[in-house]
Amino acid sequence: MNTSILSRIPLLALRHLEAAVRLGSFEATARELNVSASAVSQQIHRIERSIGFSLFERFGNRTVPTRRGLELGRVLTQAFDAISIGIEDAASSGMSHGVKIRVYQTLANRWLIPKLEEFSRQYPEVSVEFETGSDDVDFSHTDADMAICFNAMSSRHVLRQELFSSRLAPVCTPRVALENANDLALVPRISSRNRMSDWPTWLSASGLSQGQQTRLMLFSNSTLAYEAALAGMGMVVAQIELVINDLESGRLVQPFATCIRSHQSVALLEPEIRPRNPAATAFRHWVVQEVNALTHRTDLFLAQRQHRDMSL
Repeated sequence: MNTSILSRIPLLALRHLEAAVRLGSFEATARELNVSASAVSQQIHRIERSIGFSLFERFGNRTVPTRRGLELGRVLTQAFDAISIGIEDAASSGMSHGVKIRVYQTLANRWLIPKLEEFSRQYPEVSVEFETGSDDVDFSHTDADMAICFNAMSSRHVLRQELFSSRLAPVCTPRVALENANDLALVPRISSRNRMSDWPTWLSASGLSQGQQTRLMLFSNSTLAYEAALAGMGMVVAQIELVINDLESGRLVQPFATCIRSHQSVALLEPEIRPRNPAATAFRHWVVQEVNALTHRTDLFLAQRQHRDMSL
């Protein structure tokens, strides 16, 4: 939509259109905006006359958005969300001293939260708030400043910075460890519902068949799966970066040399259309530094393990 067309369409009419597409009916739009359904219809007609095509199909008293109506409605929802956030930021006291991060639970529990004391020492004036979730982040439905996860619901208006791709390998307690991967059927396999492909992928990379197993122990997330492995309940294909403390301390061991890269990269995502938050900028810089340190530490551990194998 070019500037000349936009100048002929009042912002109020666009607000009616956004709500009508989002809510699915003129009646629901009228209730939300505290106007009549006929007023909503008039505003939609005004936009349609200005742009020269229909945005809704009308079937008696029922209206259904067209494909172009749905696309325009989604764009308007993002735009109004950005306007709302901008106004809220402008009305605030100025510089924000807080940052809100959305992160998947296992990364938060096993790496990020234990590191927060270091961040607080460097930035004592910045408060940190977390929300957790393993699904793709949707910045139109969260006020988080950033997310550390795998994907966003839409790549439009989202800044993505790759952090790391996890190394994956089976780990277990020393008591459970096997000398030969061909004996895996003797040990229960532990898995997370969110990472069901890790065992088949690792077995294939190791040249092993899926084979028979005594049983599969399934947990809702990797945090619980790792705790089960630490309790000696079996063996789990772990993200090495997230169990590095346990491997270095000897609570867990990596019995087999094969270590593969995850096909998913953990990324830091930020909404491009929001004003920059100085606290979020500080947190981003700190996270990148910590990720680099974690990656180097993992590289060193895996190199030392490979050296031990070669010297045997």
